[in-house]
Amino acid sequence: MQEPQGFCKAVMHEYERQWSRAGGHAVRHPLRLKMEQLRGWCDQACSAADFDTRLTEARQSEDVGQSLLAEELLPLWRSVRAGSALPFSHD
Repeated sequence: MQEPQGFCKAVMHEYERQWSRAGGHAVRHPLRLKMEQLRGWCDQACSAADFDTRLTEARQSEDVGQSLLAEELLPLWRSVRAGSALPFSHD
């Protein structure tokens, strides 16, 4: 899974699992903010290099959801690009 869309969808699946298990968080909960941002990224096709750039730039964003998401995903993305599995994948 070295393509951005597949990576985003796998992470979204994990976030949705966490959300459903926690049940009833506030609308501005950090996990909810990350899910909203990631949903948009899942729908945007881009190259692996462009996605890396997007994450790097988003870490500096003033948008809290975007910044939180990028801070969490950048090391995961780079690890996956290097051939590792996501820590929550069950393949």
